[in-house]
Amino acid sequence: MEDTDYALGRTGNEYARLMAQAVLLRPLTERMLRAAGVSPGMDVLDVGCGVGDLSFLVSELVGPEGSVLGIDIDGDVLGLAETRRASSAISNVAFLQGDARSVEPGRLFDAAVGRLVLMYVRDPTDALRLIAERIRPGGVVAFCEWCARPTTTATGPDQQALTSLLQLLGETFKRSGANLEIGAELFWRMRDAGLEPDPDPLAEIVFRMDQPDEAYGRWASMARSLLPKMIEYGLTTEPEAIHLIEQSFRAEVNGPRAFVPLSWLMIGQWARTPLS
Repeated sequence: MEDTDYALGRTGNEYARLMAQAVLLRPLTERMLRAAGVSPGMDVLDVGCGVGDLSFLVSELVGPEGSVLGIDIDGDVLGLAETRRASSAISNVAFLQGDARSVEPGRLFDAAVGRLVLMYVRDPTDALRLIAERIRPGGVVAFCEWCARPTTTATGPDQQALTSLLQLLGETFKRSGANLEIGAELFWRMRDAGLEPDPDPLAEIVFRMDQPDEAYGRWASMARSLLPKMIEYGLTTEPEAIHLIEQSFRAEVNGPRAFVPLSWLMIGQWARTPLS
């Protein structure tokens, strides 16, 4: 479920970063899913499931009488997701390798969900239309995506290193073809895909106060995952990037009264498929 040059890579460290990120994004995601109507007994398709955290969250909401099928194009990440599922004895989740736009899972679902997936798709509107074809009439389509516009990035005038780092991360995603502003487009894209989007989406930026190690680790780990592409795209050199990450940014988050966001603005938008 991607049409871009996937800039984050597929490594053990990146998979660990995704698991840590899932903890940060869980509160908004859960509120969105509940508001969208994901409930006990539903059969749910998790689009671009990655390491499995969203599938596991949905499995709690649908209960033992419901089910979750997580689908992803990355066979290695699905192996990790299956190991995590088995170790937690979660019985209502299964995983399938493939592209949710084209793989036929063999049944219709009550809902399709995804998080940080549509940002990597060249035509999100068409993707939503194809995903909706796998959902029963009146079913749910719900996605959480970033909106990283400059006006939504909560940095202060004394956070030059953080500002520089976020600009570098954003430009790397942009060069890769990813759309970091897709969160702001979800409503009209769902509408254009023939869905009936809710006019009241949820939005959140995650902060942690007085926890510099977590704040540093959050952005530094993403920067390390993106570093090979930063260099490939000619955006920086390794010494320049390491200096920014390890010295300037680390010193800044450890400063007195540092106020550091742990995410870009996250938007949760959901819609219903037409009844007929």
